[in-house]
Amino acid sequence: METSPRRGWDLNQEAFDELLAWLNPDRERAGRKYEDIRQRLIRIFMHRGCLTAEDLADKTINKVARKVSEIKVYYVGDPALYFCGVARNVYAEYYKGLVELPVVTEIIPAPVPDDLDESELEHECLERCLGEMKPKDQELLLEYYREEGGAKIEQHQDTARRLGITVNALRIIICRLRASFKKCMRKCVEAESN
Repeated sequence: METSPRRGWDLNQEAFDELLAWLNPDRERAGRKYEDIRQRLIRIFMHRGCLTAEDLADKTINKVARKVSEIKVYYVGDPALYFCGVARNVYAEYYKGLVELPVVTEIIPAPVPDDLDESELEHECLERCLGEMKPKDQELLLEYYREEGGAKIEQHQDTARRLGITVNALRIIICRLRASFKKCMRKCVEAESN
């Protein structure tokens, strides 16, 4: 789960429910609208050449969710347009980060690896962190990222149906699992590097 720039704020179930209520009072329609908006944001970021289109879409949604209690009071019109406005700002932040990367003007030789090269170290940590997960969580996380393109969306819907939850609930579960997994990987790589 992503922590926003505002300290101590995480996207939680209450904030997510408030976001859905703003999209539509009917929970089912709100869920469909949410999915439509998320897919639209992903397409926007992909069209602009972003390598992390899904992450940027989620970041946009989190920013809107953080402010939804203020927005719903005064905003008139289609909420999807508000998301698109926030997406423009998220893209500007993303692009600024790319522009600020140093430009390499000379070829720098690759560092000579110590005992393990970086990819072997990451692979070892990947195996270790996956092994530390509950088997059910490990299977769910791997299944979630197995497919690509249109098949990925169908696979997410099938998984949610099999678990008896909505796709939105599945996404929240995966977000939590991914955050925990990333934390484990970061600790492992740091420990093994030293």
